[in-house]
Amino acid sequence: MTDKYSKNYVFFLIVIAIIVLMAIFWYAFNKPVMTAIGDNQTPYVCKEGQNCSLQSTPDSSKENLTAAQKKMSTDLLQLIGVLGLPSEMTRDAFEQQMKRARQLKWVDENGATTNDTRTGQKLVYVYVKTRERSDPNAVIPYVWNISNSDPTNAIIVAWVEPDNLLKLASLESVQSIQTVLPPITN
Repeated sequence: MTDKYSKNYVFFLIVIAIIVLMAIFWYAFNKPVMTAIGDNQTPYVCKEGQNCSLQSTPDSSKENLTAAQKKMSTDLLQLIGVLGLPSEMTRDAFEQQMKRARQLKWVDENGATTNDTRTGQKLVYVYVKTRERSDPNAVIPYVWNISNSDPTNAIIVAWVEPDNLLKLASLESVQSIQTVLPPITN
């Protein structure tokens, strides 16, 4: 190879490298920022028939909460009215969003799922994390139905009436209560 061709070859490789680096930077800086979401929450509020929009929530600081309330995820505190909903969100829209995510349902007097939100019993699907070596039966009076449990990790998966969440969280054996999140698939 002559000196002229080797210089052109090096120049060509440098141009390709610059283009590849620019493409990588463009991709890295133009994709949505994904941040870790705490307290079992999603950063989006999805209203029926609309696209998701970034959530603007009122002050959801847990500093002024009781010990039992601090054990509960933010969405559960919003469900029972301890914390306010985002300004654009109505109570009905919030409950419908949870219902679509299979986190909330209503049952009739026979325990069958119903669409009657007026007379049906409201239930929320939660993970109850208990302290190690605590009696898992202590939660039974406060849950409607235990659907699963993981004794090794001290987790109980249950349907609970929202009115019983604070009572359940008040138990010494309960560490935390969070809504069950359905798996996300693409």
